Amino acid sequence: MSEPRLGKWALRDYLYYQLNVGEILESPNGAPEQIAMQKSPRLDTYEVVLMAATQAEADRFLRLFEHAIHRHLSRPKRHRFTAFGLDQASRPEQLFDEIHWLNLEPASHLPQETLISLGRLVHIHFLKNSCVKFGPGFRTYKWNSEADLLEFWRSLYLSRDLCWFFGLDWDSYFAWQPQDGCVGTVNVGWGPTPNAAADALLESASAIYSSHSEGEILIIEGRVDTCIGDYVKIVEVIERCLDFSFATTSWVSADQSGYRLWLLRFCPAGSDTS
Repeated sequence: MSEPRLGKWALRDYLYYQLNVGEILESPNGAPEQIAMQKSPRLDTYEVVLMAATQAEADRFLRLFEHAIHRHLSRPKRHRFTAFGLDQASRPEQLFDEIHWLNLEPASHLPQETLISLGRLVHIHFLKNSCVKFGPGFRTYKWNSEADLLEFWRSLYLSRDLCWFFGLDWDSYFAWQPQDGCVGTVNVGWGPTPNAAADALLESASAIYSSHSEGEILIIEGRVDTCIGDYVKIVEVIERCLDFSFATTSWVSADQSGYRLWLLRFCPAGSDTS
């Protein structure tokens, strides 16, 4: 098969590419040589910890997060979630696959050494009016609300547990890092049809357009009757309008009456990401 081209791909080539491999975060439209080198998706269980300044705050957030997950999946098989507060006398002895540091208070201290020592991949979360602080090798995000934070990560993790036809290459997800000084923001679009959902997402994304962004992930939440053609329509509409590549993952839900799309982008902190 010839190398998939950016922009409009032939449908047959696009599906051949997608059905044979998860999308690579650092190079979503990878060449066949990259595709051949990838392994089959692994079914590891990832250890994920939600960390905050206090155990009470970490426990509160874990309850909210698990409630959001359990609306769709009673027992996740590919993720195990725990909570940890820095006010505890002892530190966890294990190394976590992912740490989410909830820097939800403006004056919160960023415990860089603790985070580095406990996590393979560290996510730092700030709310909209907080002063963003960067850590070495951390992925930093800015959210309009706690609800936006919860809903995006609920959807991303469910896309791994309930993966539909297409998903991420999760080894690539762990290996990739944004450039220093970049902040992750998320846009959301919903519509009763694939085209309506894509248009809604593009309208939302246009408000934070940046000439430089990287590490984009598109999540497609569909109805249970979603077909491959619906997926392709969404991707083609967004590809035509945005001048960057993105990795795509998807899942379906009986609770979804249409299509909800999430677009994660990392842009320089000086960009208009509000």
